[in-house]
Amino acid sequence: MILLGLLIAGLFVAQLARSRHAGTAEAAEPPRGLPTPVPMSTEDTTPRKVQPPMFAGSLTRGGHQLKLPMEDERKIVERARAEIGTVLFYDNSWMQTSGYPMGDVPEDRGACTDVVVRSLRSVGIDLQQLVHEDVLANPTAYAISQPDIHIDHRRVGSMFTFFQRNSMPLPLDARNRKNWQTFRPGDIVFFAWSFGRLAPPEHVGVVSDKKGPRGLPLVIQNGGPRPLESDTLDRGKIVGHFRALPKPEASPGG
Repeated sequence: MILLGLLIAGLFVAQLARSRHAGTAEAAEPPRGLPTPVPMSTEDTTPRKVQPPMFAGSLTRGGHQLKLPMEDERKIVERARAEIGTVLFYDNSWMQTSGYPMGDVPEDRGACTDVVVRSLRSVGIDLQQLVHEDVLANPTAYAISQPDIHIDHRRVGSMFTFFQRNSMPLPLDARNRKNWQTFRPGDIVFFAWSFGRLAPPEHVGVVSDKKGPRGLPLVIQNGGPRPLESDTLDRGKIVGHFRALPKPEASPGG
């Protein structure tokens, strides 16, 4: 009886060993007929050492320019004006864009920065790509630790920093009639709602080719609930006035 029990136990142990060996072999070798799995690749997020981007070549040929060709001014303004009646919902939240570069949020949605982004694309300037490349080149200038192609160019602060770093700066005081002629159609204007010396930019719009009853250029903008063209250039404090042309190089003496 004891011998029979030992024999049964020995057979059980042998069967268990064979099962474990078979399981190990199956785990080590993928089933036949199925593709061999490969490790997922990770995205390289190391900041690239690239020079700050320049604006579209079509706008910089022929040496240093002080104003855009009239045809480019017209295109920018017309595209900005097209936002009126197209954008039905003010939305400055994070949204996945349709792609990169030249990605966009749904055409019936947008905020003040989207007016600028869409308008400049009419003359070949893609702020989504330009801002992203400039963030990678100098992230400390933007105080951005995790670059995001879907939203960075849609933030007023990031857009303002980009124009400060790369674009032609222009007079800020719209309340001084002498400066009115410096506001050309297609110019980009940033506003602060407080008048402190270090007031941050909170809003942005595109200078129109039309003027109000006072002779001051109108502004095409989207401050909610929908885009409009209004006589508001001297409302709030202008903290940035730029033209889509390269920032002039500093002279050797200063």
